[in-house]
Amino acid sequence: MARRGVNYYLLKTMRVSGWVLIPMVLLYLGTGYASCGKLGMDRLIESETGLELHRIMDRPLILLFVLHASTAAYFSMRRWGWIKTRKKA
Repeated sequence: MARRGVNYYLLKTMRVSGWVLIPMVLLYLGTGYASCGKLGMDRLIESETGLELHRIMDRPLILLFVLHASTAAYFSMRRWGWIKTRKKA
């Protein structure tokens, strides 16, 4: 069985974090609008609950974004030739 390299796991990390970011951003926007009572979102969630959920989601959202953006930037720099791949000896 072939051993999987670091790039395999980085690619999986980028894809999973990207798919998790989609509902996280939508929930973050929804709780933000609910906390200030705009777009009728306060009918779905009370403003206090929306504000608390919005505050709780700050750090996980930033962590996922940094994880996703850094791996995507790494693969882009490799594709552009700014980062060379190592040759096995």
